[in-house]
Amino acid sequence: MNLRRLYLVAPALALLLAGPVRAEYSPLWGVAGEKWTPASRLPDFSYAGYRRGEEAYRLPAGSSSVADYGAKGDGRTDDTAAFKQAIAAGQGKVIRIPPGRFILSDRLEIRASNLVLRGAGADQTYLVFTKSLETLEPRPVLNDGGTPTSDWSWAGGLIMIGDHTPRDRVGDRDSVAVSAPAPRGANRLTVDQAGFKVGDEIVLTVHDTADKSLLKYLYHGQTGNITGLKNWQCREIFRVRAVSGGELTLDRGLRFEVRPEWHPTLKPFRPAVTDVGVDSLTFDFPATPYLGHFKEVGWNPVAIRASAAHCWLKDLVIHNGDNGPFIEGAAFCTIEGLRETADPQRRNKSGLTGHHGITLEGLDCLCTRFSIEREFVHDLTVQSALGCVFAQGRALNLCMDHHCWASYENLFTDLDAGAGSRLFQCGGGSDRGLHTAAGATFWNIRARAESHWPKGFGPDEINLIGLPISDPPVQTPQGRWLETYPAGHLLPANLYASMLARRLVNAGH
Repeated sequence: MNLRRLYLVAPALALLLAGPVRAEYSPLWGVAGEKWTPASRLPDFSYAGYRRGEEAYRLPAGSSSVADYGAKGDGRTDDTAAFKQAIAAGQGKVIRIPPGRFILSDRLEIRASNLVLRGAGADQTYLVFTKSLETLEPRPVLNDGGTPTSDWSWAGGLIMIGDHTPRDRVGDRDSVAVSAPAPRGANRLTVDQAGFKVGDEIVLTVHDTADKSLLKYLYHGQTGNITGLKNWQCREIFRVRAVSGGELTLDRGLRFEVRPEWHPTLKPFRPAVTDVGVDSLTFDFPATPYLGHFKEVGWNPVAIRASAAHCWLKDLVIHNGDNGPFIEGAAFCTIEGLRETADPQRRNKSGLTGHHGITLEGLDCLCTRFSIEREFVHDLTVQSALGCVFAQGRALNLCMDHHCWASYENLFTDLDAGAGSRLFQCGGGSDRGLHTAAGATFWNIRARAESHWPKGFGPDEINLIGLPISDPPVQTPQGRWLETYPAGHLLPANLYASMLARRLVNAGH
C-alpha cells in the first residue's frame, strides 16, 4: 500500500482495529490534520529526519571492505590502520565490515560525503575500542556549575562525522538581509536583493538583541534565569518554492517570527558532509562500573557534527557506553533502530549506567524505533534543539531531558516510558533558562505511574497530549494545554508519522 492510500485509510483502519475502544482526537490536529495550521501552537514536525522524510537513504554505488585493507576482526589484531585507510578511500562506497570483533585503538573521522560504514549485523559485527576519548585527547573543562570534568562527558564520539562549524556560519560573503517582518507560520520572506532561485536550500538566521528580546520571545516571556545565554541565534532551513521580485516563497512556515531588530539574514545551505551512514553493528565498550555524573571518560560511540546534514545511524547496539550517539548541531539526520544495553556490573549504587542516552542537539533531526534497556542520567536530550523528534521508542524509566539552552519546538511521541517516575527530570545550568522554551510537545506517552504538570520546566505554551497526567485537563489558547485520554484512545498514536504522511500526500508524493 502506498503512502497516499495509507494516509487516507489510516483513520478508518485505526477505528476498526480499536474495536470497542473509543478513538479520540486532539482539537489541535483532528482526525488527519484538518484542524491544524502552520501558525498553530502545535508546531510542524514533519520535516524531521534524513532528507526531510522524503527519500530512502542514498546508498553509494561503490563497495569495499575493511578486509581489503588488512582488517582481521579476530579480537586480537589492532585494525585501526585498516579502518582509517578504508575510510580515506571510501567516498562513494559502502565500506563493509564483516562478522568479527574489530580492535580499534584510535578514533575514526569521516570528513567526506557519500560514505557508509556497514556491519554484517549488530549480532555479528563488533567494534571494540581500547582507549576512551579522554585517554586519546584529554579535554578538561568545567561544567555549567563549575565542577571539573571532561568535555567528552557530554559530547563527541569515537567515530566523528563532519566538523564543528557549519559553512553557513562562516563569514558574511553570501549573506542576504531580510527586509520585512514576518509572523510565525508564514512562508514568505522579503529580501533586499535577488540571487536565490527555485529549488535552492537556504538558512534563515535571527540574532538576539542586547536586551535578549529573541530569548524572551522563544520562552514566551517565561525565561527563568537567562544570564548565561548570550548572543543567541536561531536558524531554520528552507527550500525556495517561488521567487517574485524580492519575495521568496518557502516550502514551509516559519518556526519563529522575523523582526528587523533580530537582523534576519539568509544564506545558502551547503553542508560540508552529507549522506554518511553507520549501520548494522555493535559498539562494545568495557564493562567497568559507571563512575557517576561528570566522571565519564568518553566511551562514546558516534557523533554527527554541525557541518553535516542528511546522515544516519541505523540498527546499532551501544553496549556499556558512557553516552549514546550525539547529533551536535547537524540538520535532517536520523537515528533509527538503536538499542542501548549494559552489563549488570556497569550499574552504580543509584542504578545508573551512563550520562546521555541519545542526544539530538540540532535542527529537524529524528530518532525512531529505539530501545533504552538501561538507565542514564538523561535518557533523551534535546539541548538547544529546534524541530527534533523522538518517536516510537521505549525505556525502563524514561527521562525526557531538555537541558535548558532554549530548546524550542521539539516532539516526543508514541513512547513507552516504562516506570514513568522521572518523565520531566532535566539537567542543565541554572543560568541557562528554563529547561525548554515554547512549543515542546508530548503526544501519546505511556507510563505505569501518573505525573503532574511539570512545574518550572518551561513556559505555559507547551503541549501535553495523551500523557498519564493526574491534573485536570486545560486548553488555554495562549497558556497551558493539557489533554488527558485513557491509554490507547488517542489517535494518531504517532503525531510525527501523521504529520509527515499528510505533507507528502499534499505534495503529491
